[in-house]
Amino acid sequence: MKKIFAVLMILTMLNSNAFAFSLFKNKNNADKNSIKKTLTKQEENEVTCRQEVRQIKNLLAQLTRYSNEHDYNKIISLYDKSYRSFDGFNYDTFAKMLKETFEAYDDIAYQSKVESIHLYGDKAVANLIDKTTATLTNKTAQEKLKEINDSDLDTGVLEGECNYAIYLQKINNEWKIIGDNVISEVTAVKYGSAEKYPMEFFAPLTSPVGQEYCLTLKMPVKKGVKVVASLGKEEILYPSVEPEDVFRGLPKDGILERIVRANNDGFNEYAMASVGITEVNVIEDFSAIEFKMTGLAFLMQRVNLYRELNPVREVEKDKKENSQNKG
Repeated sequence: MKKIFAVLMILTMLNSNAFAFSLFKNKNNADKNSIKKTLTKQEENEVTCRQEVRQIKNLLAQLTRYSNEHDYNKIISLYDKSYRSFDGFNYDTFAKMLKETFEAYDDIAYQSKVESIHLYGDKAVANLIDKTTATLTNKTAQEKLKEINDSDLDTGVLEGECNYAIYLQKINNEWKIIGDNVISEVTAVKYGSAEKYPMEFFAPLTSPVGQEYCLTLKMPVKKGVKVVASLGKEEILYPSVEPEDVFRGLPKDGILERIVRANNDGFNEYAMASVGITEVNVIEDFSAIEFKMTGLAFLMQRVNLYRELNPVREVEKDKKENSQNKG
């Protein structure tokens, strides 16, 4: 009803002031020209925005292309020296990690999908989803495989998916990457029979600093197959530290769980599961039982940490409660 009344009021005002409006005809035309110019300026801004978005899309396409070509120098050229990731890695550390990645994974490949791009003046945020694949050899996992002499485990596959944001800034009339923030990330490395063995690994996407959270591994229990696994977590730091594995047998229900505590320093973490698959065979004359490791897997999921309480709010809350108690 209020909208209808407002429209009627406008009509009434227009009818009663028709003569008055006619006196300002010339001014009205001037206003129209002014509006036209404003719209033209707005259109120019929209064109500029589209151009900036195209430039950013081109940069992101180059990033994917150079990554698949393993062209270290060209990748680094897309980053500004001020780069800092939300995990705390700076430009120099990122450069070292990039080199090590290409050295460890000869055929690592990336598929990248740009979900959105938002402009904020000379800065921008791009949201992407990356899928990563690679083939691994004993060389890249020799510490894990050094005691295993089995051709089935000579090679493995890596698959990963990452949802993240890239932060950009226009510097000297050129867009550069100045930071990134990984929202979610899962990676699986599988050797031998583990490649086709169904397995699920669960960890929370986020956790309060210093709080406990649960890791869960689910796998079907198969006859003649013994599965052992180790669940743990590691802070995302460089260089990384090899976690200690404490293996346990997979329970009859196929669910293995462990409670871990997030670090108190606020570093983001990787939740990890190491899985060994062993086939149990009885010798034909029943004289012995043969155990043969046929599969090995490493599952990893990012857990981003956050402060559980807002300290400013808590201080105000405490003051209010103290004031009420005194009253």
